[in-house]
Amino acid sequence: MFSPLSPTINLHARSHSLPKSRSSALPLSTTTQQISENISTATRTAVSLEYASLIAKSHCPLGMYIMPSTESIMIWDGVLFVHQGYYSDAILKFRISFPSKYPERPPKVQFITEVFHPLVATDGTLSLTPQIRTWLPGQHHIFDVLHFIKAAFKSYTIEKLEEGDCFNKEAYR
Repeated sequence: MFSPLSPTINLHARSHSLPKSRSSALPLSTTTQQISENISTATRTAVSLEYASLIAKSHCPLGMYIMPSTESIMIWDGVLFVHQGYYSDAILKFRISFPSKYPERPPKVQFITEVFHPLVATDGTLSLTPQIRTWLPGQHHIFDVLHFIKAAFKSYTIEKLEEGDCFNKEAYR
């Protein structure tokens, strides 16, 4: 069976081979140190409240798990279990980094698991443009980003993409 992700994980095998991870993905110690230096109390509070809001029934999508890093509330680690579409049975790890000016600036989503997808750049960065053209602090929240991460792997979303919104033009074709 064709899978756009490779290598795959065989859940039935005795020794599991894990998908290749990006060595260039945000090095945690450097990123945490840089992020921690310039963060206001208001920004830390906003991010903490965003995380607390995920307890609401519809805020965290099914099949997605999020947890703040042990080193900084400004970095969240997540995993998405894709159940349908072109990426069916994929398990994708990603990291969300909040800028020092959050909520005025959008968070950055970067996949740690290598994925060949029109909206994912070679460094793993996800384009939020198809869902959020302009980030509006009072209107957009992290749950909007999480729902878009999940929707980005659904067939109907991929089929409606415009080339200008894509980071990976080769995957778009």
